[in-house]
Amino acid sequence: MKALSILCILCIPLLPSCTTLSPEHIKDHQWLYGEGYRIGDQLQFDNKNFSFNGDTILKRNVPVAVVVMTSGDLIGSNNIITIQSLATGEEGMYHEK
Repeated sequence: MKALSILCILCIPLLPSCTTLSPEHIKDHQWLYGEGYRIGDQLQFDNKNFSFNGDTILKRNVPVAVVVMTSGDLIGSNNIITIQSLATGEEGMYHEK
């Protein structure tokens, strides 16, 4: 019981360090290509080339990919989105600029 209590106390600082990103956060920030499937070197959802609706990424109003996973921290230094091509299923990773 004592070991479990100590383990729980040690894990508390880790809980706020990981979070999922809201669709608004994804929309409002710029994303730089990291690896895998790429639809551009930089994603900015400004409705000129790319837009974001729900979990779908549109290029010139044509759906091209979906966001399948997001991760980040409260400081904002490690925010990542993982996207998946609608055509091939290939996944790629983008980092917040």
